Amino acid sequence: MDHLTPTPVNQQGTKKYQTKQTTPDVKKRRSKRTPMRTAMDVVKRIIWDDEIPQDAITIGYEDRFLGILEKPFEAFSWEPLDSLDYYTFGVPEHRIQYFKYKNSVIWDKRILLDNVFGSQGSGMTIHDVIKQQNEDEESHRMANQIDSPECDVEDDGITVWTGTAGDNLRLDRADKKVADEDSDEDTDDADVYWQNKLRPNFFICHRIDSSEFVEQAVKLQSHVCKLEPAFESCCIPPAAYHMTLRTLRLDNAEQVSECVRALKSAHEELQDLLPTEPLSIRGIGNFHGRVVYAAVEPSQQLANFVDHLDLVLNSCGLRPTDGRDFVPHITLVKLSRPVGRKLQIDRIDPALYEDFVDCSFGSQLLGSIYLCSMEKTRDSEGFYISPAHVTFMQRVV
Repeated sequence: MDHLTPTPVNQQGTKKYQTKQTTPDVKKRRSKRTPMRTAMDVVKRIIWDDEIPQDAITIGYEDRFLGILEKPFEAFSWEPLDSLDYYTFGVPEHRIQYFKYKNSVIWDKRILLDNVFGSQGSGMTIHDVIKQQNEDEESHRMANQIDSPECDVEDDGITVWTGTAGDNLRLDRADKKVADEDSDEDTDDADVYWQNKLRPNFFICHRIDSSEFVEQAVKLQSHVCKLEPAFESCCIPPAAYHMTLRTLRLDNAEQVSECVRALKSAHEELQDLLPTEPLSIRGIGNFHGRVVYAAVEPSQQLANFVDHLDLVLNSCGLRPTDGRDFVPHITLVKLSRPVGRKLQIDRIDPALYEDFVDCSFGSQLLGSIYLCSMEKTRDSEGFYISPAHVTFMQRVV
């Protein structure tokens, strides 16, 4: 656009305006300035782009009373606001302030940053961010292969991340404790925070207490410890034997209560899907050489039960953290970081338990499920602290 510059032409003070021509360089710079992509553009991109893991995206939005709050991307509904019911969460687009991938801000309208499309800021795109994040995590993992930041509390071999938690006070304290334990590693504070937020701190399980299983399991553990006494602290106590069905991240007492209510309300549904055949436990397996477990033979009935358990949890916004297919198992020995450092190993030698590879551990009916905290504290029987459990009636076949 041309600008008018006043130029005096006579002594009476009258002025004549002449035009000032805009230079080609200025026009070129202005033409290069692209508008920043909108929050809804980012939402649509996250929805259709399969390479963007939605469960790693967090949205910061403005609450009219509480200020800036954060929620997982999957907690939002993107249907028209006037069509949402009381139990569905949605916000107007103009209240969305920023998006994060794990601990990295990828879009922020307050500072004109767009690392999703690259329209503003560094010029990076979301795929660049994900690639860089993965490379950083892989470098850190390789540098700390033996001292990888696992918590030794939960004895489940499927999930990589585990944490400690109990009531509302312990949740915050446990996250700080895990961060402190890992402080000797070269880990960014933001990375530690995100890792803690991803770690499950509760799990739903079936307690294993049949006399035949306990006898055989203790026999295997004793054999392993006889060959390598340092593994004694890595053995799961008989009172804590369990088969994990699902792991969860519950950040506060309200979420714990919501999970308890969901399990209680779904009692009849789960009862109808309860496996009628006993769980058959035979053979030994391992997860990455660090966890040795008694294998539970998979069955369609058990798979259907766990699938419906997922549905129950998802229906109340409590998304299970298990990222892999359900592998029924009962952990017996788990290599802890201190023992791994002491023995300078990162896996348990299969020769220590090869005599039990085809061992039969008997069978047990699935008669109850427990919601348990992963904190180290145990109850009077030596089992995990459990806010609630659901007991089922066995059907007569």
